[in-house]
Amino acid sequence: MERIICVLIFALLSLSAQDEFIFWAELSNKDLILYHQSQSISSAMTQSEAVDEDFACELSYSEDDLSFLQKTALGVIDDEMPKALKLRFLNNHKERLFECFSKAEVRVSHTTKTQLLQAQSTTYLKFIPLRFRVYFANDKALIYQLIKQR
Repeated sequence: MERIICVLIFALLSLSAQDEFIFWAELSNKDLILYHQSQSISSAMTQSEAVDEDFACELSYSEDDLSFLQKTALGVIDDEMPKALKLRFLNNHKERLFECFSKAEVRVSHTTKTQLLQAQSTTYLKFIPLRFRVYFANDKALIYQLIKQR
C-alpha cells in the first residue's frame, strides 16, 4: 500500500515539473577539414534543483512544426504537451540549438604531428552536456539554459 502511494506521489510530482532536456555536441577536424560532427538532445531523467534560467535563444516554428505540435482548445501552442512532442521539435532544430549554446563550456584537444615537411593537425571539440528548458509561446519556442545557483 505504501509503495502505491509513493508511486502516485512521484507520478504527480513528475507531471507538475517542467520538462528538462540535455544537449551535448562533438566536432572533430583533421587538417582543418571537418570530418565528424554530432549533436544530441535527450530528455533529462531527473529535475534540477536550485537553478537559474538564462535566456539562450528563440526558435521560430516551421510549417512542419505547426502540423504536429499540440494546440489548446483556443488554437494556441500547448506548453503542457507530451515530452515526446517537445523532443521531436528540438531534434528538428538541432542546428539552431547548436548556435544557441555556442557560448557553453567546451573542451578542446589538439594534436599536431610533423614528419619532415609534412604536418597533420587534429582537433577535437566537445560541448560539455548542459541542461535546458523550452517554453512554447504562440509564435516561437523560448530556450533557457539552466545554471546552478551559487
